[in-house]
Amino acid sequence: MTMTFQPGRPLPADPQTTQERTLYHALRSTGALATMTREGGTWQWRQLHGETVEAYGTGGWSDLQKWLAQS
Repeated sequence: MTMTFQPGRPLPADPQTTQERTLYHALRSTGALATMTREGGTWQWRQLHGETVEAYGTGGWSDLQKWLAQS
């Protein structure tokens, strides 16, 4: 049986259910895996593989959602 490494918890659809300083993961529209965490209301995110200019960033929930949707 093959296990796929997925760091942290799946990112919830609702930001109200997230916890500070907790590692989450989600797939970008490109299929690349990304991780994210929130501290003080600011999200930080990073793409884990693949070549892209915008492989990481910071901002609010809506900024994170836009970044995940970018292809």
